[in-house]
Amino acid sequence: MNDDDMLVAMRNSLTSIKDSLADVHLDQPPDAIIARARGRRLRRGLPGITAAALALAAGLAVTFPGSSPADKGVHVNLAAWSVNTTSAGQVEVTIRQLKDPARLRQTLALAGIPVVLTSGRVCTGTADDDLSKVIRKHADPRDVFLTITPAAMPAGTELVIGIGTLHDGPRSWPAAAFGLTKAGSPLNCGTGPKAGTR
Repeated sequence: MNDDDMLVAMRNSLTSIKDSLADVHLDQPPDAIIARARGRRLRRGLPGITAAALALAAGLAVTFPGSSPADKGVHVNLAAWSVNTTSAGQVEVTIRQLKDPARLRQTLALAGIPVVLTSGRVCTGTADDDLSKVIRKHADPRDVFLTITPAAMPAGTELVIGIGTLHDGPRSWPAAAFGLTKAGSPLNCGTGPKAGTR
């Protein structure tokens, strides 16, 4: 069957359908049908608009003055590191490279975690009794992946995160040490090329 045969078959089919509808007549003029359809469409759209307005109002009500950023959640994902709060109140941190440590420290503070970051020289804190309740390191061969529970941090403490690099011949990967310290206390630092930064 070629294109001409297909067109002839289609034309014949449409003609027979048109002929079968010859006895069908409209009781209403087309303008009345169109106006009724517009009204129905408008009524169907109102619940959707109402739902969207309620969702917007609820979102604005949640962001009332006086709430802290930690209450709303922190979600910062960069190439070097990421910080994301969970609905359970924990903070998931992935450090691939310690670039822009000041911004990482600020982001963790927004998530409710006062932190001291050290790079190169790995430092720990002096109040490590509650450390296992506060931080959990997950096995990841390429990155430092942590889950932190800010609510478990004793009052007046800071989390110490020391980031370094382990070398094994030509291979290297990030390594980390952790601790808790009383805010403003000196750190316990190992030897290394850089001092701890606050």
